[in-house]
Amino acid sequence: MRYHPQIQAQVTLLRAIRTALPQALIVGDSTQPVYAGNLYYDHDIAGGWFNAATGYGALGYAAGAAVGAALGAPGRPVICLIGDGGLQFSPGELRTALDENLPIRFVVWNNQGFGEIASAMAEVGAEVIGCDPSPLDMAAFAKACDLPFQTIIPEANALQMALKATPRGPSFIEIRDY
Repeated sequence: MRYHPQIQAQVTLLRAIRTALPQALIVGDSTQPVYAGNLYYDHDIAGGWFNAATGYGALGYAAGAAVGAALGAPGRPVICLIGDGGLQFSPGELRTALDENLPIRFVVWNNQGFGEIASAMAEVGAEVIGCDPSPLDMAAFAKACDLPFQTIIPEANALQMALKATPRGPSFIEIRDY
């Protein structure tokens, strides 16, 4: 199947997660790779891929849902795939993951704003407004949450290495897409 190269790259990242952590549950937020995954990604475990990315009303969902998934499936690694914009809706969940020592890898797709919403607005010819909040310093944020932090480029091997290098408890991986 042929589709846009950006979507292809995002689906490749999802497959890299599955390769690095085959038993992981992937919990998604309203962010570009999750929308791409809803169209073109098949997880190999029933119930292993879930999200609320069906529109623009679920920003911030993934962080709390990842905590619930980790508590509901003890011992299974959990990937919280959330955008930098959505993360700003539910930052306290990272501390909950730390306090409970949950095996959640917070993988943050950083496009410095609400990239999915901006793209959708531009595609229909609407004026793009409200899609560029002040950028969050991800390293400082992870440090404030006492989480191990890595920044990577949006590349499958880099993501696999970052996922494998993280400790057992919660961690924070920023994927810079800018």
